[in-house]
Amino acid sequence: MLQSLFNPLTPKTTFDIVTLATLSTHLMVALFLPLAAKRVILMASFAFWRLCYNGGLGWILNWQSSRHGLVAMFKRNGWLDPARGGQIYSWLKSELEAKMGPDYSFEAVPIEFNAWLLYRQLVDLILLNDFTAYFFLCSCYIGSASDSEPWPAFLRIAGGLILLAFNLWVKIDAHRVVKDYAWYWGDFFFLVEQSLTFDGVFEMAPHPMYSIGYAGYYGGSLITGSYTIFYASLAAHMLQFLFLSLVENPHIEKTYERPPLAVQVIKRSRNRRLSSAQSDPDDTGTDEAVA
Repeated sequence: MLQSLFNPLTPKTTFDIVTLATLSTHLMVALFLPLAAKRVILMASFAFWRLCYNGGLGWILNWQSSRHGLVAMFKRNGWLDPARGGQIYSWLKSELEAKMGPDYSFEAVPIEFNAWLLYRQLVDLILLNDFTAYFFLCSCYIGSASDSEPWPAFLRIAGGLILLAFNLWVKIDAHRVVKDYAWYWGDFFFLVEQSLTFDGVFEMAPHPMYSIGYAGYYGGSLITGSYTIFYASLAAHMLQFLFLSLVENPHIEKTYERPPLAVQVIKRSRNRRLSSAQSDPDDTGTDEAVA
């Protein structure tokens, strides 16, 4: 879905236009305002979008988890019902069909799936603006460190770049494992039968997308050499852990009962791979499901 957003050859939906417009405002602020003004505005913007993520999206997910609130709202108002939705139904249908492509049929999928797709549009809007605001905020503080020698500056910047590269790898590998369904909190809307092999980054740390997956925050702090960026990054990371503790973990425990410890998941995954390799030495690439 993000590919269509940034592909200039793809027709843009209303959701795309709003997202691109808000992203562009950060660029305009960073390019044209004085340094002091853009530092204040971009810090406020980063705080706003981070609170929209952890507070706003967190509230919606908790509402959906506890009372199926978002889906119930669509059902109650008939926005996804062709007999009751009227112009809103036609607009939402055209938006999602343009976004999803020819293989998607708005009428053929359950309302929970369409509600999840609409929620994904909001997620993309908030997360992209959160990242963009942080990126341009960091750009305002580059060069603010007072290194007396070149070597400390070199090591600081090199360490920051390594953390950024590591952060990128964590996110890509985590998405490889959980796919879009879990990446966009699909199990808050509907459950599907799927088997996952928790390898790669999931063998390094529990909840890697929220723990080591935010190493880039500290990479940005090192590159800029700014305590302002460091404290803003630390505060944002703590909010992410609150989101995990107050929203995701309660839903996981309610939906799947109490989840096993991360070390138990990793041990099971390794044992299954070993068992498969011993039973079928000519086919070692078979995926194993974690119970």
